[in-house]
Amino acid sequence: MSILRLTVSGFRNLAPQQLDVGPGLTAVVGANGSGKTNLLEAVAVLGNLASFRPGTSAAWIRHGAPAFTLAGVIDRGGIEVEIHQDVRHAGTLARALFRGARRLGAAEYLDLFPVATLSGYDRALVWGAPEDRRRFLDRLCFQIRPEALPTLQRYRRALQHRNALLTRWGPPEEFDAFEHDLAVLGAEIVRLRLGALTGLERHLGEELDALGWSIAHPVLSYNASDGVAVAEPATLVARLRAALAASRRLERGRGHTAVGPHRHDLQFSVQGAPARDMLSAGQGKLLATGLKLAAMAVVGRERGRRPLVVFDDVDAELDAAVLQRVLDRLRDGGQALLTSAHEEMMLPRLTGGAVWRMNAGVVDVVVPGGMEA
Repeated sequence: MSILRLTVSGFRNLAPQQLDVGPGLTAVVGANGSGKTNLLEAVAVLGNLASFRPGTSAAWIRHGAPAFTLAGVIDRGGIEVEIHQDVRHAGTLARALFRGARRLGAAEYLDLFPVATLSGYDRALVWGAPEDRRRFLDRLCFQIRPEALPTLQRYRRALQHRNALLTRWGPPEEFDAFEHDLAVLGAEIVRLRLGALTGLERHLGEELDALGWSIAHPVLSYNASDGVAVAEPATLVARLRAALAASRRLERGRGHTAVGPHRHDLQFSVQGAPARDMLSAGQGKLLATGLKLAAMAVVGRERGRRPLVVFDDVDAELDAAVLQRVLDRLRDGGQALLTSAHEEMMLPRLTGGAVWRMNAGVVDVVVPGGMEA
């Protein structure tokens, strides 16, 4: 999976421009505030309809602009496909998604051009809240199985309805209906997550070894913090439904449901202790990078194509030897766009790649082949 051409207009500080993207590694370099991260974010939003940065989607629209447009020509197994999205924000986000001239729904669009994102925000996989790890695992689920996205969306809607019932204390039959949906959909989400976790476990050690991991491999585990055992999938629906019914009165007035996969967590341990308590900043970044690369490998194995990679601030917190291993691994995986504030560090390491120099939101110099122009 690769992108051949990117067109942006009205996105953050980026000037309207069209860029031809080559194979292999492309490093985007420039001063702080020049637009490097914004360019990678545009690629992520084009493919994933979501950013790797925190904040609201309203911030994507350039100050003073009514809307933004992102478009790309992508290569799907030798077939060129044009995709684009037009986005306006007038109180709420209004987005139109297209393949060629045909308008698509979100699930169909997301299957066209998955983008693997790596950035400093990935430290949340190690040190962040459970919701950060759930988001990572759920995104992997629907990149492996696109039909997982409607399941996740339906679960969230049923959860919102039950939470509203808890606040106003609706009749038992209404609780029964939404708890049935939550149990059925929740069991399916757990099944999908455990399948994704098995794939991560299969590939994580190999990815970490390639990056130079020097201590015991992390152990991954799925933590059902609501106390509902997930080891017996055949009876999980019944157990979730019973737990939801039993928790009604305890949750009354709180307005939130404490049972279900929206409360679960993906945990990592190293040498028997939580990874968050054991790892340095550099080791944490390496683990997060290994997790993202393992997720790419899972998608490649299951779907027959690896996603494009965007890696923001690739050289932060990494020594020169580890950085070279990261670049080698990314090069082996296909096409990747990277940002760095250190052009002098990146140029010698980009054999066969390219360098884009950013200035005030414009890619104004393209250096092909990783050689000085």
